[in-house]
Amino acid sequence: MNKPELYSKYSASQRLDNLYVLDNHLDLSRWRAEDVVLDVGSGDGRFSVEILMARLPGNFGKFIGCDCSEVMVEFAKKNHRKAKVEFVHFDIAAKVLPEDFEGRFHHIFSFYTLHWVKKQRKAFENMYKLLKPGGDMLLTFLASNSIFDIYLNMSKIKKWKPYSKKDYIAPYHGLKHPEKQLEKLMQKIGFVCSLCKVENRIFVFHNFDSLRKSVMAINPVIPNLPPEDIPAYMDDFVKEVKNSKQVTIENTNNNGEESIKVEYKIFIVSVIKPVNEKGFSV
Repeated sequence: MNKPELYSKYSASQRLDNLYVLDNHLDLSRWRAEDVVLDVGSGDGRFSVEILMARLPGNFGKFIGCDCSEVMVEFAKKNHRKAKVEFVHFDIAAKVLPEDFEGRFHHIFSFYTLHWVKKQRKAFENMYKLLKPGGDMLLTFLASNSIFDIYLNMSKIKKWKPYSKKDYIAPYHGLKHPEKQLEKLMQKIGFVCSLCKVENRIFVFHNFDSLRKSVMAINPVIPNLPPEDIPAYMDDFVKEVKNSKQVTIENTNNNGEESIKVEYKIFIVSVIKPVNEKGFSV
């Protein structure tokens, strides 16, 4: 995602789910004074600073937001500067970790990011290394989404096929019990799982204009397209949505506008890195 201004305006569904997870599961994290926090996939920085950080105990030590998009990181630095906050460019699935990151963090959060990460095992292995012994993670990301089926359909259209990649589909999309696969992976890496579940969610776009703008903000194909082809791509995208059996479209007002109901599933995950003799008690 390289459109921070657009994402900041049209990411309502992500914010609602993130708030839902924080409201119901933030208490799974245990806090001490001067704890250091990492937010993986901090994006434009708005949610990190205005929502997540605002809900943390005031005596935390440092909050670092990281993102693999340099554009997003620079936007966050410019628009969401605050005491004890730092934004850095970092890919959570990188082969090499920053030396000062290993074993540094008491808490790791990640919201609506990890479904974009193809190298799932590498990402979670890195997160394990970044945590202090006894440290914890609270994560939420997509397990599946009917919009991914639209991406797949778009990839079959001759004009758009060269720009589409399988990497753009969530790794667990289409699996019957993705939470079992994810929990097994976490345990193999060494985490202790206190929560690993999938929840059904629904978001309603009030019209196609809001859908188009939301898709423009997050669709990974669009940055690869020649600018002059983007309107045609979006027109085809809307056609695919209208023809989809996984999306519900209804007339909602006298102006002829149609609402679009999208069903999807999210992971909610809370894990702990086991404590050792040098770690702090959980």
